[in-house]
Amino acid sequence: MYEIGDIIPDEAITGIQPGTNLLVKGPPMIGKQDLALELLAKGFDDGDGILCVTTNDSATALIDSLSQREESLDRRQMGIISCSGQEPSQTSDSIDTEFVSSPSDLTGISIGTVKIMKSFSNRNISSIRHGVLSVSTLQQYLDTKSVFKFLHIYTSRVRDTDGLGVFTLHSSTQNDEVVNTLSSEFDGIIELREVDDDAREIRLTGISTASRSWYTY
Repeated sequence: MYEIGDIIPDEAITGIQPGTNLLVKGPPMIGKQDLALELLAKGFDDGDGILCVTTNDSATALIDSLSQREESLDRRQMGIISCSGQEPSQTSDSIDTEFVSSPSDLTGISIGTVKIMKSFSNRNISSIRHGVLSVSTLQQYLDTKSVFKFLHIYTSRVRDTDGLGVFTLHSSTQNDEVVNTLSSEFDGIIELREVDDDAREIRLTGISTASRSWYTY
């Protein structure tokens, strides 16, 4: 099981089965990436590998975000594929980092993923938490068919290697047909929504033990 603690406030959910892919969706600026990073950072204490594909932020910004969530961050457990086109002048030798010129380079992302997973294997790290932040950016560069094919291949890889996949999507900026098409590739959906007084709610669907109820988040 991949432990997630109380990140999702559903008492029935404290861990996620290996081979599971989760989609975190909701409107922009509601905290999807923060939630995804919390789910990823939770793996540091368990010795999990953390493999992130960042389509917006630089590798340095992503490292800083994870560092804020985990004081004992072990950089040997991290691997980053940066598609922002922002290659820093200095990178940490202790972090595997692959740079891709654009989020449209799906081949480059896939090659980078395989390289980092092989590096984890050489370090005897078998449990890997994958983050793709975010699918919405891929949609800006590519057609839905290409994004769907990429997600199918990536989620299959996560499933076949008993990993945990965490993906984010701005659902309100896409039409329902596109959202439903992309969502079909995932085992579970974590939804975030705004309610009265600027409060937020969360629910998890698609996982058999989840209550499907909305909780304050």
